[in-house]
Amino acid sequence: MVIEVEHLTAEKMANIESLQGTFHKEEFISVGLKAALALEEERNKEAKNRIAKLEIQMAKSILEPMTRAVEEFKASSEMKNLSIEFDQEAFIKNFKLYEGRMARRFTKLNLSFLKEEDDVDVGPSNAVVDPSFDEVTSGPFEPTEEAFEPIWKPKAVESPPAPFSIATPEIEILE
Repeated sequence: MVIEVEHLTAEKMANIESLQGTFHKEEFISVGLKAALALEEERNKEAKNRIAKLEIQMAKSILEPMTRAVEEFKASSEMKNLSIEFDQEAFIKNFKLYEGRMARRFTKLNLSFLKEEDDVDVGPSNAVVDPSFDEVTSGPFEPTEEAFEPIWKPKAVESPPAPFSIATPEIEILE
């Protein structure tokens, strides 16, 4: 039996040595793979940095001509015309909005003078300018009539002083 135990021990020792050799090979391969992985990660990081730099450079190269184009457009007569057209449309819409508010608020007020007349194409004027009229209007201004005194004058009324309080003014919202 001792021989069998020795034989089994020798067999187990050989098996252990074989497994240790395999383990050392696997460990060596693992270290190599870890080094390769670390190198690959470093390359990926460098590539991402280069991509980010190129994206920034590309954005700058696009931004400069785009900025110049926008500035040129802003200075162009087309932009001025668009701005004038927008301002006119905004003015007309706001005017109509407030005209409607005024008509709703003051129902007895005659706002018919605000109605637009039909657009009529007006040709060149044949009117002649009288230069003497220009001379008259460009001279110093002097009123031709006296201003009238107001008919109603406020009167001071004596009353006891009111107790001190802060009164909030009434605010009326026109809509």
